[in-house]
Amino acid sequence: MTKKIILASHGRFASGMLSAAKMIIGELKGVDSFDLEDYESPYEIYKNIEHAMKQEKDTVFLILTDLLGGSVNSQLLELCTNKNVYVIAGANLGMLLELYLADDNKEIRTIIKDSVEASKQNIRFFGYPINDYVDHKELMEVNLW
Repeated sequence: MTKKIILASHGRFASGMLSAAKMIIGELKGVDSFDLEDYESPYEIYKNIEHAMKQEKDTVFLILTDLLGGSVNSQLLELCTNKNVYVIAGANLGMLLELYLADDNKEIRTIIKDSVEASKQNIRFFGYPINDYVDHKELMEVNLW
């Protein structure tokens, strides 16, 4: 399976996420970003992705958007009429890394579900005193202590 990951967002969130991922793992092949700030409307992003899809018919497109129900997400959901497109809202850096580094021999829906679940597990809050929020063993497991 050939997969292409597309990041699309308001402002410069998409390119910022791609930049951060490159700092962590180096060059990312098959990953593109579209910042709404560079376009007149989400429809222009849609047309760019649609054009790429026509060029790469055997590719699975994983489109990560920043905000469920936002204008970018809503526009790109229209691409889900294609069987090789998946739109994932609520993108974050951990999700991008999980998707990029996933075993391509796994079924694509399993890869996506695993990345979403891993992202949920990484959303945490902490405060003082830290032990009220997590125990010492867990702190060590996630390198917080």
